[in-house]
Amino acid sequence: MDNKPSLSQYFGNTDVPPASQFFDEIGTSPSDMIQSVYLGESEGPQELTFSSVLPTVSGSASVPATSLPDPSTFFDTIGPEPQIGAPKSNLVNPAIITEAMDGLSIKNQPVDKEADRRRDAWIPNDEAKKTLMKAQSSPKGSFFPEREVLTMPGLVLEEELADALHEVAVKYLGVSSAGSRGVVRAEHVSRDEAGLRELLRTGYLRAALNLTAVLITAVGQGVGRMHRPTKHTPRSLQLWLTRFAVMLRIKLHEPLLKEAEQFGDFNKPDMFYQFYPDTYENRTGSLVPFSLRLLIAELPGHVGKSEEAVDRLYSMLDVIQQMLSNLRAGKTEDGTATLSSDQDRNESIRLWTGRETRVLHSIVNCSIALKDYRQAGKILLSLQQQATSSVQRRALSSALCRLWLLAGHIKAAQVFMEQAREIRHHICPTPDVREYVDLGLIDIAHGRYQEAYTNFARAADQEPTNIMVANNLSVCLLYMGRLKEAIAVLQKAINSDPERGLNESLLINLCTLYELESSKTNEKKLNLLNMLCKYKSDTIPNVLECLKLS
Repeated sequence: MDNKPSLSQYFGNTDVPPASQFFDEIGTSPSDMIQSVYLGESEGPQELTFSSVLPTVSGSASVPATSLPDPSTFFDTIGPEPQIGAPKSNLVNPAIITEAMDGLSIKNQPVDKEADRRRDAWIPNDEAKKTLMKAQSSPKGSFFPEREVLTMPGLVLEEELADALHEVAVKYLGVSSAGSRGVVRAEHVSRDEAGLRELLRTGYLRAALNLTAVLITAVGQGVGRMHRPTKHTPRSLQLWLTRFAVMLRIKLHEPLLKEAEQFGDFNKPDMFYQFYPDTYENRTGSLVPFSLRLLIAELPGHVGKSEEAVDRLYSMLDVIQQMLSNLRAGKTEDGTATLSSDQDRNESIRLWTGRETRVLHSIVNCSIALKDYRQAGKILLSLQQQATSSVQRRALSSALCRLWLLAGHIKAAQVFMEQAREIRHHICPTPDVREYVDLGLIDIAHGRYQEAYTNFARAADQEPTNIMVANNLSVCLLYMGRLKEAIAVLQKAINSDPERGLNESLLINLCTLYELESSKTNEKKLNLLNMLCKYKSDTIPNVLECLKLS
């Protein structure tokens, strides 16, 4: 038994993230899967949050163990290269919204029957198969399905959402100051997918959500339409994906759960092309975007029901593995036909192996939420054994290091850190950000805050705009009793790159440090609010919470 302290001693609990943090782009190589292993928190490295840290009277770094932040703060990305894009700061990975945006323009892509088949493939369950056979064999106009086999969604959220940042600015800065910030509403863009993409691109998420309501109402699935028969199309389901991704991003969990409930597990027959033979002729597969299917499977994990999410994810995994088995046997994904070429087969295997990995990453996150570290480790080890490049193996070794730190097994974490370092020698001759962060985490686990600070500082030298690293530097300084320097690190991160630095976790941390420093913090917080108005749109779920304004 390892008697050394576990990370659970140091860190308090916070929300556990969705698998989305692991999302690769659909269609990338399975080897590039893990974009961010964040093993133990909300979406993307949400860095440290000082929820209950108390200032110390001495100059030493004696901070109560129960007040220390969640380790997820320390988990940077573990993809092939450190991610230097905008930091993730919420429960949903920005990749989901990106995928939704891409899907909104899918109608403009050239027709490729093989690509369509592999993208849309899904195996219906036995009950759905019976209805689909009946739909296809019935004479035109004579098929009238029972209500029980229909998916009948509708909008629950009736009110139009206002720009949350603008409302806070009016309250705390006054109308004249808030007025300098432009407010974008749904009516300011075209009422179509192009307008929706523009709102998403510019970060006006509540306006985008309002526009999804308009577009979904136009396809007959608006307020009051729940439990009424309706026709589904790839476009209508893409709109639902966009809506759900935005609702998740701004944490509208309650209405999201109610609206998503009507779709179930997307296995009703009207979720398949075969249900509409007059419209889609011989086309097969699911109307449901894979990202929507995965988002809904993960959804219970966002509201504390990780066991339910695991059940849903394993159900998805069963279907995917059956499709991969069919592909490896030279058949189409659903097993009903023979593939025409090796290229088609290889492309399909590549896509669905990647999607299988995405689901496994989701299960890893749920396992961490349930503190089932053995299961999470088993999956990551399995992925490591299947990895086909040094970059992949190194990334997964780093992820395993951080997983076992989270579980409190420091010796095991050290083994995987050394393994990651050994593999790194075959990739680049000198340590990089990932390695310095791994070393810093090991130091934190041993209570060596000065050494951890040194390693995070080396990481910051390589990536000065890395918000996760800045947060960790600040935490180490706090532990060493250097509060003013901890504040200065976060202020510099914001001032040097406001677009990236004004992220939720960093704002919460900085405002907490302001409160530790002095009881007179209002002016500093309002300065941050002014910066948000200047540089940010409407992407932060709760501005009051971030700035700790009452």
